[in-house]
Amino acid sequence: MAKIELCGVSYVYSSKTPFEKKAVNNIDVAIEEGSITGIIGHTGSGKSTLVQILNGLLEPTSGKVLFNGADMHAKKTKLSDIRFKVGLVFQYPEYQLFEETVESDIAYGPKNMGLDKAEIEKRVHDAAKFCGIEEAILKKSPFELSGGQQRRVAIAGVMAMTPEVLILDEPAAGLDPQGRSDIFGGICEYRRKTGATVIIVSHSMEDIARYCENVLVMSKGEVFDYGSCDKIFERSDELEAIGLDIPQIARLLRRVGEMGVSFDKNIYTVGEAYRSIIPFIKGGGGSAS
Repeated sequence: MAKIELCGVSYVYSSKTPFEKKAVNNIDVAIEEGSITGIIGHTGSGKSTLVQILNGLLEPTSGKVLFNGADMHAKKTKLSDIRFKVGLVFQYPEYQLFEETVESDIAYGPKNMGLDKAEIEKRVHDAAKFCGIEEAILKKSPFELSGGQQRRVAIAGVMAMTPEVLILDEPAAGLDPQGRSDIFGGICEYRRKTGATVIIVSHSMEDIARYCENVLVMSKGEVFDYGSCDKIFERSDELEAIGLDIPQIARLLRRVGEMGVSFDKNIYTVGEAYRSIIPFIKGGGGSAS
């Protein structure tokens, strides 16, 4: 079942002016309920516009956005309710922190939902736990924290609204490997515990391959391809032709394959490579396919 569906969606900036620009064009995509979907594309491919359309921040110039089967922009629909259900975390969300304490910042969304004090406190503590924020930090100013900790607070603030769909634009940008792992670990735990649909925009093909089940590839404002990680990364030459990367381990193993050693499955993560290569080494070499 589709959680969010785009039906012939296009969006034009500065329509009917000399600066008119079509950012996305005739997009038909169904995001399945409970899935983790990655969105990739070169700069200017329409990714950021697309996620703002998914969240209701932008209304399509043409086409429809369906959330739980209903038109998001129908006359009787309250977009404020939609935005509580479809949470969007912008790139570098820590720049949007503004409350005096971490606890208050995480509680901002739930308070605007009109929840009672007990429910707000529960949501704040649950969201903090998902994001690895220790209790002692909740009373501190968010501006006393490291960049990675601030990122967690900002993401927790959206999680505290318990959105049915969680959209994250480059959630681990600029973080070290441990920070990336912590952020994505919290996102996956949120999804596991709540059953939420998760959409991740990222330039890191390694992150997409490791955490996402499906991948939407954008190019020049249109859908280049949409499907499983295997389906997408099998087209590595075509992805590189439109200015995208492929996971480094996949590039390495492709080079190994050119040297005469191939493996019996598509491998896109270090963990998969380890599990495939070690038995091969212990077996004394030779073809692994």
